[in-house]
Amino acid sequence: MIAASARAAEKDLARAATDPVLASAIRLMALVPKAAHGRDFAEGLRELEVVVPEHPMLADISVGVASALERRPHGSTRSDFGEMVRRALVATLTTGIGDTLPGQFDSDAEDVRRAAARLARPESFSGTARTFFGRLFADTLGSWLDRTLSVDIGSAAPFGSLRERDAFDRTLEQYCSDATRIIRELSAAWYGRTLEREGTITSERSAAYSALAMNRIGEELRHQRDAVHA
Repeated sequence: MIAASARAAEKDLARAATDPVLASAIRLMALVPKAAHGRDFAEGLRELEVVVPEHPMLADISVGVASALERRPHGSTRSDFGEMVRRALVATLTTGIGDTLPGQFDSDAEDVRRAAARLARPESFSGTARTFFGRLFADTLGSWLDRTLSVDIGSAAPFGSLRERDAFDRTLEQYCSDATRIIRELSAAWYGRTLEREGTITSERSAAYSALAMNRIGEELRHQRDAVHA
């Protein structure tokens, strides 16, 4: 069922490769950690149109990133995919920064800045990118499944019990993780080379990267499907 949904959703993924909201999210994912290395973290975030107070805490960054993607003029109408991108980016950054904080109630703004700065290394960006695309891919497939299948539980429904639905959700998560494994391989080199050459990530560079990443995921899906039928 998952493989069939992935095959049916490939056209959606191909269209998403050039989505301007996705490109904007990639740019924020790359540059929010870089801003943490500057002399004024809050000002660096504001330059990215992420509105935060003077000494931002994790919640401030999460809200600011979500708002930046929501209000940014992307030249297109608001879409379900854009909302999935926004949720995936906020969850990825919140988890990536929050997991290295000393504690939810013991952390201060400087702890948050240091935790964000750790994500600016190429190897860290590659892990962040894989997490982001894994979340986004899972949401994309989940959305397609919700549109085409009943989500009811029972003898006449696709899932006979809550246990079956939970098992399906775990399988979907693993499938998406496997499909996005290739993202880790290409992301570190792209991030390091781009920052070394240009000192920043432009909108054009993030658009090119997002298109490449989505195309690579599509190739990986086809490779997995061919391997099953070989």
